[in-house]
Amino acid sequence: MTGTVVIGLDIGVRGNVLHPVVISGPASLQRAALDAIREYKYRPYTLNGKPVQVETTVSVPFTLNDACP
Repeated sequence: MTGTVVIGLDIGVRGNVLHPVVISGPASLQRAALDAIREYKYRPYTLNGKPVQVETTVSVPFTLNDACP
């Protein structure tokens, strides 16, 4: 199965992923995308030198590797 799952989320002041929610993508890949995105750690965004929470979207692509061992 291949495809891209788009997830909406907030990035907290410490760079943690907060409140991830699937926006679009194949249903069979959504759980894996959410599990993966929860492991992400971002550099916090700053405004006037202070970390701030921001809302963003992330695309998680899935591709099938045709190489067989």
